[in-house]
Amino acid sequence: MRIFLAILAVTGLAATGAQAQTRTAQFAVRASVVADCQITAEDLNFGAYNASSNATGSTPVTLRCTPGSSATVSFDAGASGNPQERYMDGPAHLNYQIYRDAARQDPINTMGAAFQLPGISNTGQLVTYRVYGDVPASQLVPAGNYVDILRVTVQY
Repeated sequence: MRIFLAILAVTGLAATGAQAQTRTAQFAVRASVVADCQITAEDLNFGAYNASSNATGSTPVTLRCTPGSSATVSFDAGASGNPQERYMDGPAHLNYQIYRDAARQDPINTMGAAFQLPGISNTGQLVTYRVYGDVPASQLVPAGNYVDILRVTVQY
């Protein structure tokens, strides 16, 4: 019994005499934000065309890019292969053009930059550009449905 008490006393003293030690370390939390853009476009529908007058319409192209990044929006030439002579395919070719402005004075007739989003003014908010279209009058084409597919691209 004495041996047991002696062992108990020594163990108790050893446990109370030892103090817990602590160490600290640091670590970094990192992320790398890469430039990114999202773009959406809706169909440009001219409705029913009558050769006696122009058909006009407009559609939004919406862009959201990483804040501070620059972006350029461009359009391809569609079926014609020539952005200065756009046409919709159907029973024949129905000519049209797209524009940057509602007055239809500034055509998007190159495959280069149609719209610019400067990085300095880009806050990451949704930006909407309007694309305006015009089908000139006096085109004598057969009745039917006409369509062209344009690819809109954002480069950032």
